[in-house]
Amino acid sequence: MLSNRKINVAWNFLKILFAIALVWYFLSWVDPNELYDLWERVRITHLLATIGLYSVLTLLKAYMYQQILIEQKTRYTRVLNIVVLQNSISNFLANSAGLASYLALLRLEENVKVRQSGLTFLIIKIGDLFAVWLISIACSFLLWDRVEELHNAILFFLILVGLGFIVFFLALFWRRGFISQTTRFIHWVKLTRYSFFEQVANALDSFAEMPQDVVFHTVYKAFGLTFVYTVITLLWMIVSMNAFQLPIDALSILFVSCILQLFSMIPVSVFGGLGITEVTSLYLYTLLGVPGTELSIILVGWRILYYVTNLLLVIYLPIYALFIEPKIPSK
Repeated sequence: MLSNRKINVAWNFLKILFAIALVWYFLSWVDPNELYDLWERVRITHLLATIGLYSVLTLLKAYMYQQILIEQKTRYTRVLNIVVLQNSISNFLANSAGLASYLALLRLEENVKVRQSGLTFLIIKIGDLFAVWLISIACSFLLWDRVEELHNAILFFLILVGLGFIVFFLALFWRRGFISQTTRFIHWVKLTRYSFFEQVANALDSFAEMPQDVVFHTVYKAFGLTFVYTVITLLWMIVSMNAFQLPIDALSILFVSCILQLFSMIPVSVFGGLGITEVTSLYLYTLLGVPGTELSIILVGWRILYYVTNLLLVIYLPIYALFIEPKIPSK
């Protein structure tokens, strides 16, 4: 039987191959001659606003983690350092590597148990999904006549996610028995061989041990913060696409962004969703009337802006290491 490490390496290798294939397909749409005119499309004010909004998202993400882990008395500057590093690893390597760094650093720097930090990550992800699901329902309703080809897929996906939330809220009220059966099933089918499911099982065990009032307070706080985070994320997507003068209305950008947010939660992306984001956007925006050749150039510009923004935020890491960390007493 393959070891857990070999399975993870093989899975990551397949994800990279998948991303390369998607990028290869996307580049077939790109006209190299049009790339020279990309800079002429840039709106400087929108570009600066994009960087500003992404910085706000990073600060808010660190604040969410700190608030959910408030009983652990975590320091915001340390949590922000962990979030910046997690984002960098996730966006330049793989989401799984980013998650692993988040769990390891919280354990090392703030003495937070892996179960507790894993549970925090899971609750925030569920809150993200809930907010995106609600906004997706509204966008789908408003654009229903323009996305006839997607009616069945939209209904299937929204109903599937809705059923998942019914299960989640039932688990809130009868969580000990429900979680016990769920973790038993995960162990029975040996899914814990995969690091993702092992982390889920650990988070569920920690969830089952929490007092009922703490559970409701944590979920309420997490869902409120993640809704604000999701709204700012979608605003960031609208502004970033308009930074390159995407010829389409804001509602359509909002719809596509919701779909991309839902896809980003599926653990198959590497390099910040490279390939998946471009091909999905290409399909959905052309369906909504944007010319494919023009769109492909805009998406190239968007990808460059996305990576540059993440590189700018990495500046916080040496600032933290040189000027902030030495002043913090060790735990």
